[in-house]
Amino acid sequence: MYGATPGGIASAVAAARLGRTVLLCAHEDHIGGIVSNGLTNADIGKRQAVGGLFYEFTRRVVAYYEEMDKGNPAKPNVKLCRDGYWYEANAAERIFHQMIGAEGGRIRLLLQHELRRAIVERNRLVAIEVSGGQLVRVTGQVFVDATYEGDLAAMAGAPFRTGRESRSEYGEPHAGRIYMKFRGEDLLPGSTGEADNATQAYCFRFHVTNDPAKRVPIEKPDGYRREDYHFVLEDIRSGKATKFRDIIQVYPMPNGRFELNSDHVHPDTGVPKESLDLAEECWPWPTATVAERRKIYERYRTHNVGMIWLLQNDPEVPEALRRDALQYGWHIDEWLENGHVPRQVYVRQGRRIVGDYVLTERDADFDSVMERTRVRRDSIAVIEWAFDPHGHHRYDPAHPGVREGYFFVLHEPFQVPYGVLVPRKIEGLLVPVACSCSHVAYNALRMEPVFMALGEAAGIAAHLAIARNVEVRRVPTGELQALLVERRGVITFYEDLAFTDERMAAMQWLGARGFGKGYRAGASETLIRADAAARVMRVLTHEGKRWKPPAGEGKLSEAEVGDWLRSAGYVRAQAAGAGEPLTAGALARLLYAAMRPDTT
Repeated sequence: MYGATPGGIASAVAAARLGRTVLLCAHEDHIGGIVSNGLTNADIGKRQAVGGLFYEFTRRVVAYYEEMDKGNPAKPNVKLCRDGYWYEANAAERIFHQMIGAEGGRIRLLLQHELRRAIVERNRLVAIEVSGGQLVRVTGQVFVDATYEGDLAAMAGAPFRTGRESRSEYGEPHAGRIYMKFRGEDLLPGSTGEADNATQAYCFRFHVTNDPAKRVPIEKPDGYRREDYHFVLEDIRSGKATKFRDIIQVYPMPNGRFELNSDHVHPDTGVPKESLDLAEECWPWPTATVAERRKIYERYRTHNVGMIWLLQNDPEVPEALRRDALQYGWHIDEWLENGHVPRQVYVRQGRRIVGDYVLTERDADFDSVMERTRVRRDSIAVIEWAFDPHGHHRYDPAHPGVREGYFFVLHEPFQVPYGVLVPRKIEGLLVPVACSCSHVAYNALRMEPVFMALGEAAGIAAHLAIARNVEVRRVPTGELQALLVERRGVITFYEDLAFTDERMAAMQWLGARGFGKGYRAGASETLIRADAAARVMRVLTHEGKRWKPPAGEGKLSEAEVGDWLRSAGYVRAQAAGAGEPLTAGALARLLYAAMRPDTT
């Protein structure tokens, strides 16, 4: 695995737990990607959409803060971690190391090694060369590119995209150049839908504190340019920005910390016109060299730190706002070796490979028959976050109240097919982070919990490719799904199905085959014969089976379902509790027991 992001870590851990030996390699001197560099309030609205290793990570977070709050009945840090979904950056990094270390040496870390070369033979990636002072050649049976930028995939010759597709290419309503109010529904004037090579703005996710005992003053950065903050000062002069939080988002975190993030233009006030997002200057990043990216990183650091310094010190900023801003300083215990600021800028989007399947905005289209988005038999994950790209161009006064490219459009949860991981033309490689999506779709997928879910799927797929002696694009997805869901992975969204429910694996696996309509599993609900028959019919149809349900009315027993399945060719069909009314969960377990593929 190249790239020690959360997606890379999940990939490594998943493969190691299946008995594989893994080399997890990265250019950086640390693991955890942006999660160990400040993005520590997990972007997930519907928590039942991502399970597996990410859910395990959240359980470890809760345990970490339970230990911290031992003896304190108020449990302040346990409460602030919000059931493990919010955490400190150093806590995340520590937990990632625990998850790697728990695999008993099957995962070897090779940090501070820059990718230099990809060796491809007959369109198959067979080795890479990395340098950490001296050149190291790494061979493997399967490779995983878990970088945010898709560096390994590109070097191996996999096709990729940057920038934005046009509205017409995939028929996506929100593609291309676009102006919209945040959470609005209407396209505003200037929304041409034209394609371009613009990349959405990056920013830092700083951690600060207002605890005087832990607070490190924020100093004026070298290269500070007051003119960078013209629109910030304009908002202040207008009287619309009177508090620090009017310009920069502030999230309370455990242990006396706050996480900062760029803010969008609020549709009711029109401010902040600009925040920490520095648009346009990141456009070269996706395909830039390491040295070029370092220059962009430094520019972002200067700009973002400079904005906070301005709010704390500039004489034109009203005293009340300066006092409000001055309560915050760097946290003395975070990123000590890097001046208490994150070691990575938040790369919201890099390259996107062109894979066996290209996920688009249309994958979120609603299926009125199934009362949910399209059912995908090859699903490996679920997306629930809104389509949420940040601004691509700087604020333009000709378009007040918006930043070009920035929108937030809700949708129902939808499934992600396995093909997004598999680049066209290149064998032996999986790409769970810079995966195959349109620009719009990527901005619902690009959340770290989803990257971990896709990374876990990639690690399992790598194992299966080796075990079955097939190329990764030929991995049997039914087996992959079984291994995922039996580890509490989510491939079908059900809002009422707990990760600890004993029926979860069966309902998840069958959900990708049309078992239930809508987004409620209703596992304990008793089924009538017609509903049960319709569910079995949908599942068997997805499996390519021809089957006609027997006639009859009234209650349906488990024994009779066993007869149905045997008539469809499933010799492992068994029944228990003959004569008892059947629930949806019981039916799912019967079907799964009969249909589950052999993963040994």
